[in-house]
Amino acid sequence: MDNERILKFTVSRQIVSKYPDCDFSGIVKGSEGYLMAMFVFSREWYGCKIAASFWSNGKEYAVPVQNGKCIIPSEALKGDQFYVSLVGIRKGYKITTNKFKVSQEG
Repeated sequence: MDNERILKFTVSRQIVSKYPDCDFSGIVKGSEGYLMAMFVFSREWYGCKIAASFWSNGKEYAVPVQNGKCIIPSEALKGDQFYVSLVGIRKGYKITTNKFKVSQEG
């Protein structure tokens, strides 16, 4: 994919936040197949199978994270904001994050 916009996040232990030098301005609701999430994980996440959940209007849209990236589901991009959270699982181990809010324009 060459034409997507990447929103980069930091995942430090159980806290997901905006990557310091990533620009989250000008995100317009209603896109489809355009917004991609990229995650930079702390060592607690190494070896885990990871899923990202995107939340909008109380509904969860979960997708697998592969090579630190995933497409943000269009269903989550219809409102004025969405939230992202993550879960990582490996044998005998599970780690989760907070929900991080991303605002969108009309």
